[in-house]
Amino acid sequence: MNLQKIMCLLRLNTPFFRQLSVNLLLIGVIILLSACVNEGGSTADNSSTSSASKTRISVSSNSVFLSKIGSQYQLSALLVDSAGTVLLEQPSFTWQSNAENIVKIDQAGLITAVALGRATVEVSGAGESKEISVEVSEENVTINGIARYEDKAYSSNGFVERKNYYKAIRFAKVDLLSESGGDVLQTTYTDANGNFSFTGALTSQQRISVYARTSDALGLDLQVKDRVGALYAVSKAVDLSDLNNFFVNISVAQKAVSAFNILDVFTNAAQFMMANTDAGTVTLTAFWQPNNDAGTYFCTGFDASYCLQGAGVYVYSAQNGDTDDFDDDVLYHEFGHYFADALSRDDSFGGCHLLSSKDLDLRLAWSEGFGDFFPVGVKSWLSDPARVHLLSSVDSLPATAYVDTYGSTAQIYIDLAVMSQIRYSSAANEMAIAKILWSLSERFGVPAVFRVLTDYLPTIGEQSVNLESFWDGWLLEYTPNDGELTTLRSIFNERLVYYQEDEFENDNLADELRKATLGVKETHYLYSDTLSTDVDVIAFDVEAGKQYTLKTSGLTSGADTHISVLNNGQNPLMVNGLAVENDDATANAYYSYDPVCGSSRVKNNATALSSEIVFTAQTTGIYYAKVRTTTDTEPFLAAGRYGTYDFQVKQN
Repeated sequence: MNLQKIMCLLRLNTPFFRQLSVNLLLIGVIILLSACVNEGGSTADNSSTSSASKTRISVSSNSVFLSKIGSQYQLSALLVDSAGTVLLEQPSFTWQSNAENIVKIDQAGLITAVALGRATVEVSGAGESKEISVEVSEENVTINGIARYEDKAYSSNGFVERKNYYKAIRFAKVDLLSESGGDVLQTTYTDANGNFSFTGALTSQQRISVYARTSDALGLDLQVKDRVGALYAVSKAVDLSDLNNFFVNISVAQKAVSAFNILDVFTNAAQFMMANTDAGTVTLTAFWQPNNDAGTYFCTGFDASYCLQGAGVYVYSAQNGDTDDFDDDVLYHEFGHYFADALSRDDSFGGCHLLSSKDLDLRLAWSEGFGDFFPVGVKSWLSDPARVHLLSSVDSLPATAYVDTYGSTAQIYIDLAVMSQIRYSSAANEMAIAKILWSLSERFGVPAVFRVLTDYLPTIGEQSVNLESFWDGWLLEYTPNDGELTTLRSIFNERLVYYQEDEFENDNLADELRKATLGVKETHYLYSDTLSTDVDVIAFDVEAGKQYTLKTSGLTSGADTHISVLNNGQNPLMVNGLAVENDDATANAYYSYDPVCGSSRVKNNATALSSEIVFTAQTTGIYYAKVRTTTDTEPFLAAGRYGTYDFQVKQN
């Protein structure tokens, strides 16, 4: 290897070269080095030599922690090359703080803590600079925070622009996390106003996380998770510069805000439930995340198709913009299903239901009707001056209103206080049931309504849970006097539900003194004040050899009739050895396709459940039509024991 190549391998900072730099060979060495550099190419020798010419500032500490106000720390700085070797010639350094209200630093590099917080000091010299982070804290620092989320106000038209406002995140779990974020240092819960605090050796490297989960110490075990079971939370670094106003604000621009609105709605519902029942705890999980197209529904347990995380409320959030995460009334409705499952009994099998449907399975109508009543109950309770700030609706929206939005516009708006009687009537209509329950709560109080659900309905055995069983429970729980019974019936009658004996009730036994007029319809109620099965026996005149038609029609409130004919001896009329009787007049399937729903459902209507007999009188005299509820409805079927029907007998 020649001398030129040997010198190319030498570093400017080696002891050998520094020795050469002080003797008369320095000029020769520089010439040789210049030759090395000017050779060009991309060899490792060239790149190493090139990097050796760079400098930087090295400090005695890259970060400083001061344990109390007034404490000091001495920093020092040196100019070094890229290998870390201190250069012989050192520049004058300049020191400055970016937050002198927290730390000050003099030109000798001495830091002094002024206030709690975090700052950065910078040292500069020889065209280079270096930043050092400084933290000022104490062993027993208290930080006071408020957790809030941005709510969407709504009216009868949907969400109101520029009406969003921040609401407290109440009773929610809050963690103080370590600097790595992996360890929980302290846990607390927000109060009714969203306030929380931590005391300890706080640093700005720590984080505070607020979770969409309430404190079970208050009896509220409410959680909001995504569809794979992960709990929603928001996190923010500790800010020591403002210890008394540490805000955790979740805006509508953040995905997690939806989880905290769901939590807030369920907190309202749970407190309403606990205030009006003996329930000591409420345990419910909601599952929400964007692009859930399955719908909003309550699951009592695991289902491989729709309830993958088990029991809880699954909240709709479709890609088409229709989401339920801020539809408070929809969320309250689903909480009502939880109430029925947790404290009462619900026999509904679910299925398609429209608000105006008047022929629903009575179990489905009851379940959804109670769900429709629940938002009105909660909001009426929240309308108390002490709680009115918890409402999300604008002041002009009555508590009796039910709103469901599509995007930002109300798709459904209905006010229970003023809704149509004709459109929403019968025990097979969910909104009629909601109106009845609301009217009862207004007259007798919410606890009176809930008592029937919690104390009576779970005890009824094989009988189906529906509006009929609720009526029975009210009579058995309260034994109303005549005045109370009149009030009770007026509330039901207003929705065209007639749980009362009709004007022909003496027809329970054959009685020729009251005869039906041929060709004239008369309205009957299948109901007995003893709550036993009602049987209507209707007399009519016949002539031997003449043909007659007996028919029920206009069936409402779950009526499902069965007709048989008695001869003038009050015995079953027999033809070819068979009794003359009929349950369903047509062969229409009771469970059939509904084009509006796009699926099949039970249809409690006259087409499916009415009865009809055509017969020829064998003798002249008095015959009898015996009308009763079909035995096919008991137990656990969709129609009822009670109901209204029209009867007509005519000569063909």
